[in-house]
Amino acid sequence: MQEKKPTKTYEQLPDTITPYDYAEWRGVGENTARNIFNSKGFPRIQGTGVKQLADKRAVFLYELGLKEDEKQEVLKQLAKEMITNA
Repeated sequence: MQEKKPTKTYEQLPDTITPYDYAEWRGVGENTARNIFNSKGFPRIQGTGVKQLADKRAVFLYELGLKEDEKQEVLKQLAKEMITNA
């Protein structure tokens, strides 16, 4: 399998990403990205029908491999920063 180079940075991603965005960010093929989006535990947004969507911040935390309590702490800090910067 030939490895691809990422063509987007995390900062360049929209807030809500698709497998195509994920593929560009992680440097993987679209089929691999779709398989990742369909894997157990991946933070896909529910209730979007056939559309595969995910919040880029949730995906970033997923990629870090944080435990659930660690994710919650990071999300609390992000929320505080967002409120402060609003």
